[in-house]
Amino acid sequence: MPSALCEKLSTLNSQLSNPQLSTLQLSTLNSPLSTLNVYSSLHDLLFPRLCSGCGQRLALDERYICGECSVQLPFETGHDWTSNRRMHQWADHMCLERIGALMRYEHDNVAAGIIRSLKYNRRFELGRWMGRMAVEHLADSGLFAGVDVLLPLPLTRARFRFRGFNQAEYIARGMAEVLGVPVLTRTLRRVVERESQTHFTHDQRLLNARHVFELQEADGLEGRHVMLVDDVMTTGTTLLGALEVVEQMPRVRISCFAWAWVMLSGASMARSRAGEHT
Repeated sequence: MPSALCEKLSTLNSQLSNPQLSTLQLSTLNSPLSTLNVYSSLHDLLFPRLCSGCGQRLALDERYICGECSVQLPFETGHDWTSNRRMHQWADHMCLERIGALMRYEHDNVAAGIIRSLKYNRRFELGRWMGRMAVEHLADSGLFAGVDVLLPLPLTRARFRFRGFNQAEYIARGMAEVLGVPVLTRTLRRVVERESQTHFTHDQRLLNARHVFELQEADGLEGRHVMLVDDVMTTGTTLLGALEVVEQMPRVRISCFAWAWVMLSGASMARSRAGEHT
């Protein structure tokens, strides 16, 4: 038995057997709440909960991320969802209403750690928490105003079988808990799993994205405001591929949301178009 667990049990036993404890103190120690706290402590000793951002052990009063990571969350501070740089890129799509994200993504920041934990540690409830946090944090920004349905970007069947779940779907389900709108998981089908896009130019990536998705069950989309949901947006070509399929529906309006996105400067976008990558 681990020494820390032995110490916890010994402390509890000493408290309960102390003859100087009053009846009130004993009743407090034996209360359901106290028992629950003890079991929570023991569970944490046997099965430590780790921070999704940095991997350090969580305190009993922490959930999903530690206090240190909480203050380092890289929230997106620019909330101009209708005329940001990506909206200008996709200006020819008249049905597009807004594009936005909750976090700024960098390879080694807290947002990246949380996304990796969701994708590779199968932490389904973490995805729901990410979705709830997004809607609650951006509630007054207007990003989700008037959205009728959420449409998470799907994985291919092969990738879904390998991973066992779709991280974008769990983020969308958390968002739906707050927004009170449905999540559509059978509307889009991903027909192609693209190879790495890092060696393609911007225009080549756009061409590749146009044949990645197809409509599978489009009932109920006509005239609706659909929000496409993904975990990370880098160049945005994957979301754009989905947008170009969904916009075939009559009178549909589309917004795009990624839990985190890579910030692209004007210079880096120009290099991307020329085939250079940073």
